[in-house]
Amino acid sequence: MKKIKLDIVGLSYSQTQSGAYALVLGEVNGHRRLPIIIGGFEAQAIAIEIEKMTPSRPLT
Repeated sequence: MKKIKLDIVGLSYSQTQSGAYALVLGEVNGHRRLPIIIGGFEAQAIAIEIEKMTPSRPLT
């Protein structure tokens, strides 16, 4: 099976599931997209990394 490199295309609040977020991954060398539904804590951790933010205290 061939591995495909993906980048994060977007992260947004899911309109279909309460408290869930949609993480959209896209091919680096292609046009396909893969939406994944994730929870709020996972979305927060990803958003902090995307924005290069430093939390004032540990998130544990």
